[in-house]
Amino acid sequence: MSVHAVNRRYTVKEVLNPKSVAVVGASNNPVKVGNSVLKSLTNNPYLKVYPVNPKIREVDGLKAYPSISAIPSRVDLTVIAVPRDKVISTVKESVNKGTKGIVIISSGFREADDQEGSLLQGELTKICMETGVRIFGPNIFGFVNVVSNVNASFTPMFSRLKKGHVAVVSQSGGICHYLMHNYVDDLGFSYIIHVGNRCDVDFPEVLSFLKDDSHTRVITLYIEGVDDARELYHAISETAKTKPVIALKAGRSTIADKASKSHTGSLSGNYQLYRCAMKQAGAVVVDSPIELLDLAKALTLFRKVKMGGVAIIAIQAGLGFMALDIIEETGGMVAKFKPETLRVLHELLPPITMRDNPIDIAFSGLNIDVMENVLETVAKDESVGLILFAYAAAPPTWTIPPEAISDIFGKVEKPVMAVYSSTIEDFGKFKAEMEHVGIPTYSSLERAAKIAAMISKYSKQLSTYRLC
Repeated sequence: MSVHAVNRRYTVKEVLNPKSVAVVGASNNPVKVGNSVLKSLTNNPYLKVYPVNPKIREVDGLKAYPSISAIPSRVDLTVIAVPRDKVISTVKESVNKGTKGIVIISSGFREADDQEGSLLQGELTKICMETGVRIFGPNIFGFVNVVSNVNASFTPMFSRLKKGHVAVVSQSGGICHYLMHNYVDDLGFSYIIHVGNRCDVDFPEVLSFLKDDSHTRVITLYIEGVDDARELYHAISETAKTKPVIALKAGRSTIADKASKSHTGSLSGNYQLYRCAMKQAGAVVVDSPIELLDLAKALTLFRKVKMGGVAIIAIQAGLGFMALDIIEETGGMVAKFKPETLRVLHELLPPITMRDNPIDIAFSGLNIDVMENVLETVAKDESVGLILFAYAAAPPTWTIPPEAISDIFGKVEKPVMAVYSSTIEDFGKFKAEMEHVGIPTYSSLERAAKIAAMISKYSKQLSTYRLC
């Protein structure tokens, strides 16, 4: 039996939803981790936050306590940001105080290149097994419960994440930050959970929680290495029966495999074996951090994925050709139109256009009725599971009136993705209107075409999910 299955007195859900939090190592110094954690937590006015530091009396207007035991009431969660030699005693004091969960930001445990670090982490695991108190970490930046506005991390910026339906579970805090920097204003999240060294809480239990969480529709994983691959396989398999699980595995190179040992204390293992196993378990496996959330974005906007290939409709032929190349080169399926579809397209579009897949409607797109009819015709084709629309805006030659977007694209019965390149302001307006009607919109043809390829490749599996 895995150590993570022993004495689970408290659940991950309870730890992620505290009413009171102690910050051990709280500081008035803005460059200290304890100061940043405090700023993150005090963003929620309904959360009771207790700074703990024996050297100061007050932090940012809050009374500071010399120890956890000095706090006058029970503490649900303890966030520890002190040197590793003080961590064990702090954990024991938290346990005695009746805490349900502990976040250990401190590093220098199993990931460190010394025996003492491994022994200390082993002691943390033993405490969890004996007491049932849960530990996230060590060696993490924390977690963010966007649903309940609990930012138990050292990154105050994460308090402004939009509430949504994508959960990120990562072994790397850096990857979490990279993803949020790229998507902070573009995607809604339910939870950002950094598991780090995983002395207690690990991927399987987090997956089990997210599987039943009503706020989460899509789960994304960044994995470096795990101690029990079989347990992870079963967790993904069970979760993927009801929700999409998108996984990114690090360690493709031998050097990366070895480097991961000094990051979170686990070797990556054979990359291809992991990749195949995760696919077999039902995960959609991607190749980059951006793909992880690009795909999650599409799945949160789609009502349903349909089985079939990609139909490409472009205003400029070059975009269609490049999209076709990318989709085929990355293993996606390009739809082969039925004879009836081709017949109608030949009637709708003049000879100067391309009337097969990819379709180049060219300046026929000036006629909104023609655009609507082309979309309707393509959507009716049984071989089509997804439509990719692409346009590099060339005002004033041709623009899509924002007020017409709902009428043009909102009625299409198949999932639609869009590529639209323009000025930042124009792109923002177009994107907002498109995504309002459930059409994920990207400024990058390469990114959109890769996601379209993945969706077509996994369309049979993805079509089993009710996404919204």
